[in-house]
Amino acid sequence: MHNRQICVRENLNTMQTLTIELTGNNSLKALKDLEHKHLIRILKEPDLNSYSLSGEPISNEDFRRWVDYAENSQTVTLTEAKLRWAEQKKKLQKLIR
Repeated sequence: MHNRQICVRENLNTMQTLTIELTGNNSLKALKDLEHKHLIRILKEPDLNSYSLSGEPISNEDFRRWVDYAENSQTVTLTEAKLRWAEQKKKLQKLIR
């Protein structure tokens, strides 16, 4: 899960910045689609290749909620994860060529 800041335009004269948490594999793609349609503007993207996440300190309560969410989320076996990454690697290699 990654926190992001996005601008939301409520009408032509006002704009709000929200911090959201991406919880699914397709959530970043959905945000990118909204940005492409000029409905939102992504201000800052996290470095997804980094193990450390930048941001503000998290409260104990928020940390507990995050752990609860992670414990109740769907998991995959290591074998399945490796297969998914192998498929993704093939797709990326095709795009590069």
